[in-house]
Amino acid sequence: MPNIRLNKMVKFAMVLLVVTSFAIAQGPRNGTVAGSHLLVPQGARYLSGGGATANGIGAEAIYWNPAGLARAESNVDVVMARRSFIADINISYIAAALKLGSFGSLGLSARTFNIGEIERTTVFAPDGTGEKFTPTVFVLGTTFSRLMSDRTSVGVNLNFINEGFAGVGASGVALDAGVQYSSFLDIPGLNIGVALRNFGPPMRYDGSALWIDAPVDGSNRQSDWYKVVAAPFDMPFNMDIAASYNMDLGTGSLDLGFTFENNNAAQDEYRMLARYNFGTLANVRLGYLMSAEVTDDENSAIDESLLRNIFGSYSFGATLNLAQFTGVNVSLDYAYFGTWYFNDNQVFALRFGL
Repeated sequence: MPNIRLNKMVKFAMVLLVVTSFAIAQGPRNGTVAGSHLLVPQGARYLSGGGATANGIGAEAIYWNPAGLARAESNVDVVMARRSFIADINISYIAAALKLGSFGSLGLSARTFNIGEIERTTVFAPDGTGEKFTPTVFVLGTTFSRLMSDRTSVGVNLNFINEGFAGVGASGVALDAGVQYSSFLDIPGLNIGVALRNFGPPMRYDGSALWIDAPVDGSNRQSDWYKVVAAPFDMPFNMDIAASYNMDLGTGSLDLGFTFENNNAAQDEYRMLARYNFGTLANVRLGYLMSAEVTDDENSAIDESLLRNIFGSYSFGATLNLAQFTGVNVSLDYAYFGTWYFNDNQVFALRFGL
């Protein structure tokens, strides 16, 4: 009886999450939110995220759905990844998870964006002043996840975001929450998941660079120092609904995953993934990301090239499990993301567990 009540409560919570997310979402708002880097997938194991909200486990699940943290295959789970992003930007990611028995699982994560030096320009020196500055962007996260039953897990993740460049900076917090349910409808291998991500108060830039020396229009007073008050920007809130299905093919197994992402920062997205597993030795993956069509107020289609997701394309990857060669639970992951307009992305990741 308790398990029946628990399952009903979890299903109700998932429905509530879905309804709430649609009520909050306001449609595509490309370029109008803060912390858009929060939308860049981390790690290589789940590519663009097809089904990851439903079947993501361990430290890499922290990004997709914190509920998967409690399903880690090891008591200690660590992942380190390096991604070559667009415009010569590199992203470093590290996450660690620890199982604490019946209490649940705790996780810590950090991601940094290495943007490099940028030449300072002004209205009066559009070709550069000779000075350079280096932006700083990093995210620190702490996660709690727990198995509520043999089929259900829940999790929450709190991210601290910091951005800064040339005397201006902003900080904020964002909350992720999710649920995973395995063997849905009593079908072995069928998993579903719901996650709300990047829910938090707006961010506002501040700093010494926002003080300017300027005259007052219509006044005979000399110029004085005035502070520019930056407008607040909402977080890139989104909601994922996902399903995955594992099929035993005898010599191996096939995982199929699908995710619908209701996005407050851009177009809604559809994420798909097919993964063939060669037992526990290795797997190969093929993913695809597609954005939904956007219409204007008159319900006519907008030129999608104006709002195109630069990662709306194919991705592929592979994993090699070195456990049977080294005696240690270590895996190497690789992912390749095709892009529009920019250089393609590659991700190399190392995972190990104890």
